[in-house]
Amino acid sequence: MNVMLSPPFKKGLSFVNFSLILVFVFGLVNIEHSLLGISEPLIAITDETIFIFDIIFWIIVCLLTLELVIAYLKIRNTKTFLKKYWLEIILLVLMPIFVGFKILKVSLKIIKQAKIGKTVFKLFQKIKKA
Repeated sequence: MNVMLSPPFKKGLSFVNFSLILVFVFGLVNIEHSLLGISEPLIAITDETIFIFDIIFWIIVCLLTLELVIAYLKIRNTKTFLKKYWLEIILLVLMPIFVGFKILKVSLKIIKQAKIGKTVFKLFQKIKKA
């Protein structure tokens, strides 16, 4: 029997994935503390912290993909696989889209700052003309 298809490997993979998800949720709550009504983060938020949690997110996506590949290799029937794992497939597809929303949030902040900068620049031009 292939090591990747063995029950201990699959259980270990699920445990690692679950543990990473818990760490990621903690980090997400910490990073987005103000949206949740928490006055200050539990741990200091730096760019490195955010980067680490982004890496954890992509590791989770990879591990979930690996779990689905293992499940498919065990079943080897596309129709049965889709019937049994349709929810996991949809969630796996949607996870990176939610990261896109995070990128959109950052982009909106940049656009807002650019508009403020443009307004300040125009104000200085008007002051110079007067």
